[in-house]
Amino acid sequence: SRARFSPSLVESCRSLRYEVPYELRHVADPFVDPLCDTLAEGHWALFLVVIANVACYLPALANSGRWSISRQSLSHERLLMYQLAHANLPHITGNMLTLLAVGSEVSGALGCNQLLLLALYLACGWAGGFAAALLSDAR
Repeated sequence: SRARFSPSLVESCRSLRYEVPYELRHVADPFVDPLCDTLAEGHWALFLVVIANVACYLPALANSGRWSISRQSLSHERLLMYQLAHANLPHITGNMLTLLAVGSEVSGALGCNQLLLLALYLACGWAGGFAAALLSDAR
C-alpha cells in the first residue's frame, strides 16, 4: 500500500498556483492539479521528478551548451543534466504532463515502490542520454 499525504498538504500544494506571478500562471496552471493529485495518490517520486525538471528548465535554456551531451562531454553529471533539460515550453509541458499521466500507472505496476520508480526514471534517462551522445555529430 502506498503512503497518502494529508489533505492539508495537498491543499497547500494546490494553493501554490496563487504564489506564481500572475504573468506566469498560464504556464503553471496546467501542472498544479495533476501534480497535486500525484502527491495525493502517494507518488512522491513523480512529484520530485517534475519539480526537478521544472527547476532546471530556465538554467538549461540559459546555458544549453552546458546541458547538452556528446561523446566528449559524457559523464554521470552531464547525463543527469541532459535528462533534465528541455528545448522549449511545449517540450517540458508535454513531457511533464505525460510523465504525470503515465508515471502513476508505471508506479502502480511497480507496486508503488517509489525508490524503484525513481531508479527506473534515472536509468531510462541515462540510457537515452548515452544513446544521444553516441549518435551525436560532435566528435
